[in-house]
Amino acid sequence: MDEKKLRENPFMTNMKFLQEFKEETEFDKILKLLTVPSKSGVYISRYDIKKISQIVGVNEPIKERKEMLKDIFIYAKQMNKIREVLDAIIDFIDYKISQYEEIEDNFPKSYNITQLWIKRAKKTKSIIETMKKEYDVLKDIYK
Repeated sequence: MDEKKLRENPFMTNMKFLQEFKEETEFDKILKLLTVPSKSGVYISRYDIKKISQIVGVNEPIKERKEMLKDIFIYAKQMNKIREVLDAIIDFIDYKISQYEEIEDNFPKSYNITQLWIKRAKKTKSIIETMKKEYDVLKDIYK
């Protein structure tokens, strides 16, 4: 690093850190949320993502889950089907919540664990529903 620049800003001492640092966009955060089960409360498999891609009418090739979801959102935006994709994700989360509740009914001692996952899934569902509302308000702007 240039010594003069270092004197101007002494906090920039680790150039490697700065080169690797990338600011996440809101879109990246949503993709990360959907692909990290410990955050979202649900595991969305490649197969599940492929089923969601059929809503858009695209035969999404199998690759990393985050990349598949990113492609689906891009295709959905181009085809004006964002709302349908968000509805499919909400339906998927509802399905997973019902599975957790069924486990809870059949195995009452699992209550503490299933409630944790249900809480996370409901929070994720709320975020997706908020995205859907925002899309409905802003859809004319993004055309």
